[in-house]
Amino acid sequence: MKKPIFLKVFGGYVVIILAFSVLIVLLSFAQIRRHYEGTLAQELEYQGRALNVNVFPMIESGDTKGLDAFLKKIGKDIHARVTVIDPQGLVLADTEKDPAQMENHRYRPEVAEALEGKTGKSLRYSITAEEKMLYVGLPIEKDGRVLGVLRMSLFMKNIDVLLHSLTMTIGRAVLITAFGALLLALLFSLHFTRPIRKLTGAARQVAGGNFQTRVTILNKDEFKELGSAFNSMTVQVHQLFKEVSRQKEELAQVIASIREGLVVMDKDGKITMANAGFKDLIGEKKPEGKFHWEVIRRPKIQEFIERARTGGGLVTEEVRFDDRHFLCTAGSLGPQGGLIITFHDLS
Repeated sequence: MKKPIFLKVFGGYVVIILAFSVLIVLLSFAQIRRHYEGTLAQELEYQGRALNVNVFPMIESGDTKGLDAFLKKIGKDIHARVTVIDPQGLVLADTEKDPAQMENHRYRPEVAEALEGKTGKSLRYSITAEEKMLYVGLPIEKDGRVLGVLRMSLFMKNIDVLLHSLTMTIGRAVLITAFGALLLALLFSLHFTRPIRKLTGAARQVAGGNFQTRVTILNKDEFKELGSAFNSMTVQVHQLFKEVSRQKEELAQVIASIREGLVVMDKDGKITMANAGFKDLIGEKKPEGKFHWEVIRRPKIQEFIERARTGGGLVTEEVRFDDRHFLCTAGSLGPQGGLIITFHDLS
């Protein structure tokens, strides 16, 4: 089943627009997520450096109980989880959990980096909190020696809620844009295929015999040239058709004016043309379209026709037809392999 060119053109635009829309949503979401996570990590780092001023004295003095009480007090105000870890990985204080119940954090990625004097960052699932969290570890240093790690963390569920809202907003914007692009693609496809539809319809009319058909294309491009060429071709075809019709009528008149019998056969022996003399001779009013052996039931004439078909060139022979004698002359029609035969009455 053939598909209209409009569906091919418009369908291609639909696939491209939808593919780019999905790609934009995915890339935008990934970029926004990375940017937002980076921004939150930077904010957590700033908060941690501000808290370092209060945490450092208690770490230096070894006041772990006071440190834990301090963190639990400020935890609700800063909306982030704060954990202080010693160089061996033991938790000294935490805003939410009892430090004694928490496992060793020495090999957590952000803690390991902070113990090396760097700012560690990690986004992973927390076994303690049983949720995905963003971690930022800051080294607590004195005289180039790391006394511990101040770790800031934030639950990702809060980020996911915001990102979901942003994704929905981006999705709506992309949907509206895609709808507008599809509408433009529809209009462009209709405009692009209109000349093709006109030419196709005109070609069907010409094929049906209406040589007065013309197409008018307003486009100032190759389609306009194609339309002009089509109109010129139609005029020429009409003229050729009239010329062929005229020649055919003249040939029919010439053949009709010949008193001798005349018949034309194709290469298969089927009669394509016959004059009145031949029809009267064989007693058949409409021999056209029939094979010669169906209408000429005379063995001598059949033999003559077969010799003429196989021999080629001009063949002449006297043949008896009932009580009449005819001089039969057969000539080849050339490459197409047909025959033209005349029957001259000698009686």
